[in-house]
Amino acid sequence: MRGYRPDMLRWLGVLATAVVVSGCGSGSADLVRGAAEEFLAAASSGDSERACSLLTERARETCSTVDIPGGTVEDIAVWGDAARVRTSSGDTLFLRELSSGWRVSAAGCEPVPERPYSCEVGGP
Repeated sequence: MRGYRPDMLRWLGVLATAVVVSGCGSGSADLVRGAAEEFLAAASSGDSERACSLLTERARETCSTVDIPGGTVEDIAVWGDAARVRTSSGDTLFLRELSSGWRVSAAGCEPVPERPYSCEVGGP
């Protein structure tokens, strides 16, 4: 290409890749937020049947009632097909991306020093 140095083209490629990757991350975070908010709304309104339907199959095995604090989504971390959501009530949710969308794999989780989280429903 005329007027462009090879090193400039390389940096343009890096920049374009960074823009695409960052765009994908925010889309995943939005989907995680939506799934978490839907689950929290069902749980806080006492609709255990709806809340349990938003769980992964494994977490659903231990779900009969969901008694976790509600709250709003405060923090989201996404790693590929896994995510962690912290809520304003101090609760932590873990989610997995399945072919059917994002589902809660654990809820009502609290950290345990030097051990996995302890969760009311499912597990990380």
